[in-house]
Amino acid sequence: MRVYCPYCKKEVEYKVEKRDLKEFRGIEINTYENVAVCKECHQDLYVNEIEEKNNKRIYELYREKANIIKPQDIIDLREKYDISQRELTAILGFGKMTINRYERGGVPTKSQSDYIKLLIDDDNKFLEKAKEAYKNGKINDKTYEKIVSGKLNTSISKEEIQNNIRRYLWYTLNRKPDIYNGYKSLDIEKVENIISYIASKVKNLTITSLNKYLWFIDILSFNQRSIAITGLTYQNQKFGPTIIDKKYDEISLLDDKYIREDIETENGNTTRIISNNNYNLDKISDSEKEIIDTIIKLLKNKNVTDISELSHREDGWKKTKRFEKISFEYAMNLNIVK
Repeated sequence: MRVYCPYCKKEVEYKVEKRDLKEFRGIEINTYENVAVCKECHQDLYVNEIEEKNNKRIYELYREKANIIKPQDIIDLREKYDISQRELTAILGFGKMTINRYERGGVPTKSQSDYIKLLIDDDNKFLEKAKEAYKNGKINDKTYEKIVSGKLNTSISKEEIQNNIRRYLWYTLNRKPDIYNGYKSLDIEKVENIISYIASKVKNLTITSLNKYLWFIDILSFNQRSIAITGLTYQNQKFGPTIIDKKYDEISLLDDKYIREDIETENGNTTRIISNNNYNLDKISDSEKEIIDTIIKLLKNKNVTDISELSHREDGWKKTKRFEKISFEYAMNLNIVK
């Protein structure tokens, strides 16, 4: 067997010596390692195949003795939340290639292992860490949404998943009362019940139309009472006002009060909202219900295109640039109730 010797500066034959290894990283493991030794200068040499076998043996013993997580533990964590190595690295705040190295067999320090194990064992801790990473701009909306929405491990109950979505919506949509939410704090529970109520009254309620229903309800409320009902913020989109940043997709996943049905049509995919007819209007005042019923009456017999065209006649859509937030100041002059 020959290998290059940096001391002799040529290829040489080597022998393998077996040496005792009492500890590794301060942990007693009582094993051995094979070492390649140059037959000419008697210096230790590096032989990749020998070192790989040494590392595998040593790492396995060290993991067992020090209770260190295994590569598969990290892979399982990523698969549970459907995230990449890069996304997990960003959440944990580790070096760029750290997770990649650990999944290929590298051994974390004891402190890093305990930290990752904590996040594996405690879903809430992991969600808190993901929220912190999202807040600091280390992960994007899509990654954070994946973590808190319906792609969680099946061991998490449906109720926990729903609550995770609500927490995500609260974090991304809630803002101090201002002109862009009608001076109303976000009320997710109220939004859910209003959607369920609308869906119970409107046949074939699409998610596109639902955005307009909610917007018209809020601006009519602001017109009459100087305050919105839901606390949602809307923006200008091509087909009319929509809940900002397309968060209507996540709202449609809250299936306690209604269900989302995705349908494939000749014109593409359409999402319908179907009420479970278990809405609770206790938190909705008589004046708010009257406003909601007014909008339902005005829109329920109109198709998606007609409803979009109605929204295009309003100053809120006409005077706001594409993708910008729509100010409730435009509620003072509403064409829909003229």
